[in-house]
Formats: sequence, structure tokens, C-alpha cells
Amino acid sequence: MSLETAVQSLLILKRAEEEARKERIASEEIVASMIPCPEQGSKTVTLEDGTKITVTRGYNYSAECQEIQNYLGPLAPVKTKTVVELDVKGYEWFRENRPEEFKWLFGNVTATPKKTSVSVKVK
Repeated sequence: MSLETAVQSLLILKRAEEEARKERIASEEIVASMIPCPEQGSKTVTLEDGTKITVTRGYNYSAECQEIQNYLGPLAPVKTKTVVELDVKGYEWFRENRPEEFKWLFGNVTATPKKTSVSVKVK
């Protein structure tokens, strides 16, 4: 199989996948419209054959948290999170510049391969 053939196959399958996704979402909307459910929350119904269907509705929120905090002060409904995570650029810097410390770091870091991504742009 040539690269051109493989790319054409990939593009056809991606289009089919996108169409299938649209059809799945439309089917989910039809099923969801048939099961009364609160605006936020979920409801489960069981069909005669034992199949269970759960419909969940809700909202995603985004907010100007700093503005809210500035206005409401300590009453603000805002959470503050501290995230401690590996600085990958710093980790790679140690690999290149400090091999002894990197050996120790390496023993404390687990790296797993990402899903391979292929991007194709058609003219």
C-alpha cells in the first residue's frame, strides 16, 4: 500500500467517523427527549428487557473568578487550587545538563507513550 493510498483511506475513515459521531449525538438527543429528567441531575429508566438508560443533564460553568473574588471578597464562591506537576521542560533540561541528578529524577518519573497522532490537511 502506498502512502497516498493509506492517507486517502485515513481521510475516508475520518469522515465516516465524524458522520457516525453526528448520528450518535442525534440519537442520544432523541432518547434523552423521551426520558423526563431534571435540568440538573440524572434519571435512570429500565426497559422491559432489563436495559438501563441513564440521562444526565447539567451545565458547564466558566467564570471570571478573580473579578468575583475582588467584588465579594471572602464570601466569593471560588475555590483556589494548587497543582503540583512535573515541569517536562525542566526534566528534559536535567537530562541534557545534569546527568547525575537526572538518574535520580528518572527513577521517580514514569513516562508512557502518547497516542500517535496523524494530521492531514486537504487542499
